[in-house]
Amino acid sequence: MTTNGSLLGIGTSALQAFQRALNTTGHNIANANTPGYSRQRVDLVSSTPQYTGYGYIGTGVRTDSVKRYYDAFVDSQVRNYTASTSEFQTLHNYATQIDNVLADPDAGLSTAMARFYSAVQDLTNDPGSTAARQAMISEAHGLVDRFHSLGGWLDDMDAQVNSDLKASVTDVNRITSSIADLNNKIVLAYGVADQQPPNDLLDQRDQLVRELAEHVSVTTMMQDDGSLNVMVGTGQALVVSDRTTQLATYRGAGVHAPLQIALQTGGNDPVPITDQLSGGKIGGLLGFRERVLEPAANELGRVAIGMGEFFNAQHERGIDLNGELGQAFFSVPDPQWDSYPGVTSSLAVSWDDVGQITGANYKLQYDGSAWSISRADTGEQLTMSGSGSAGDPFIVDGLRITVDAAAASGDTFVIQPTRTGAQSLQMLINDPSRVAAASPILSSAESTNTGSGVISAGNVTDISNPAFQTTPGSLTPPLMIRFTSATTYEVYDNSTPASPALLETVSGYDPATGADLFPTPGGLDYGYEMRITGNPAAGDEFTVGYNSNGDGDNRNALALGEVLTGKVMGNGSESFSDVYRGLVSEAGTATRQAELASNAHQQLLERSQNASDAISGVNLDEEAANLVKFQQSYQAAAQMIAVANELFDTLLGAVRR
Repeated sequence: MTTNGSLLGIGTSALQAFQRALNTTGHNIANANTPGYSRQRVDLVSSTPQYTGYGYIGTGVRTDSVKRYYDAFVDSQVRNYTASTSEFQTLHNYATQIDNVLADPDAGLSTAMARFYSAVQDLTNDPGSTAARQAMISEAHGLVDRFHSLGGWLDDMDAQVNSDLKASVTDVNRITSSIADLNNKIVLAYGVADQQPPNDLLDQRDQLVRELAEHVSVTTMMQDDGSLNVMVGTGQALVVSDRTTQLATYRGAGVHAPLQIALQTGGNDPVPITDQLSGGKIGGLLGFRERVLEPAANELGRVAIGMGEFFNAQHERGIDLNGELGQAFFSVPDPQWDSYPGVTSSLAVSWDDVGQITGANYKLQYDGSAWSISRADTGEQLTMSGSGSAGDPFIVDGLRITVDAAAASGDTFVIQPTRTGAQSLQMLINDPSRVAAASPILSSAESTNTGSGVISAGNVTDISNPAFQTTPGSLTPPLMIRFTSATTYEVYDNSTPASPALLETVSGYDPATGADLFPTPGGLDYGYEMRITGNPAAGDEFTVGYNSNGDGDNRNALALGEVLTGKVMGNGSESFSDVYRGLVSEAGTATRQAELASNAHQQLLERSQNASDAISGVNLDEEAANLVKFQQSYQAAAQMIAVANELFDTLLGAVRR
């Protein structure tokens, strides 16, 4: 007996359909807390009706498909905001560490710089004091140690970034392999089930793509066979059907060679894609390194190098307790550079004018006919003077660059002038007697002078001048200035005071304005500046000699203090404290911007996730209601079968009579 169109057949189809609906509802309830699970529904349709002579009779219900509640657009929003939120959270977490340390009075540089300056000031008050000199050396050591600790800590942060990049790349490769494996299973499942969707496998794959977005921004493309292609960067494929392209890390060029990311393309050379990556933890790490870590390390190095160079220059213009010219107080590192892989030529890079150096890194390239240089952070092309030879080096941003005549077309170098400045700064003077607090020149007016002329103490401008270097411990030559009238004076070599030798006669002295003695109109220049003011009388004499007994002289100590507070950096626009405050401010600004962006994108993620949950999430109240509804339907279907059975029994009984 056929059951098509019969009450028994209709009841049986209903019983099976509602059994599937109950199973699906139970599946939803069981996976209410499963990450990435999309609630499912059973699509029921009427069975094909049966034609009779009096019309079509229904034959019951059938299950058309089991589908998931899913919106591809909303899912892409969740994925995109997952990537951006992860990026800014990572950037904020790392930047906060930099900001907290640099701005901390105890851990940062400000306090150590202030203590060193205070020690120099104490020395000016008592330049002959061994205790004051020792205190200055001790505070200098403390400052150098602080540079070392901060520079080393930034290096540790760099190492942590590299470690986290490696870990994320490993996770990306693991996830993409899982996606490729699921692609294979999904394609097979579609084929076996006559294109019915394998919902749980699809959910698992979508969840893996979201996990992938936590590491890096990706785009996806659904294929006709149900597989999902996954791309990164500007379209580089990570997953195509069941095949994957793995990511790899490698060391880039540079003193602190940054870890770079590339695609491994079979037997071919890896394809660098670092600059094309964004979003996720990888994007946050790369952004932190580029926008916070590298600038902070470079600016800290700029402070160290600038302070060391300018302090050394001034210290060498003084004399110590032994009457000897000052020596370099600090050891300052040279600018650092590195060549790109495959380059066999070399460079020579040195400081030209430390006051002009920036915290930038540079990319120097040779195209076979000309050299060009650009900032590594912005790509801005810079203009260099000179030809690059040893006698005429390139000059740019305070650097002096000599290139290799054997350079080949395509040779590329990265120059990181200040990157190791903080870690490499060292103390050279530990003997208090070697602190050069006094000035090597001593001017005086003869006690027999009758005019009101006054000669200044003088300022050393070039300690390498033969006047200081010809005979150690003396000024060569010592000088005597004698006025022959109110407006005319003569400059003498006073090596033999009994018979000084005339060097030059100068006329046109104006008592109203005074006059700079050196360089003289005739070109005499002895490496120092000096000025006479007032109204000298004819016969008045002034002498300039070596300051052989300068125990109580604090002129160079005062000048050292002025170096520490003066506007000597940034082409005369910044002090060392200004540079460091700028560094702290930039780190604070970057941290705040990352925090605001993180909060904003977190809210966008929550909204998109709520939208996704409204579509795909399991509502237990709704599922409980469905459970009751389908249970009642199931019971009603069972009752139909019972009625059909009774009718059949009645029919059998009638036949038996």
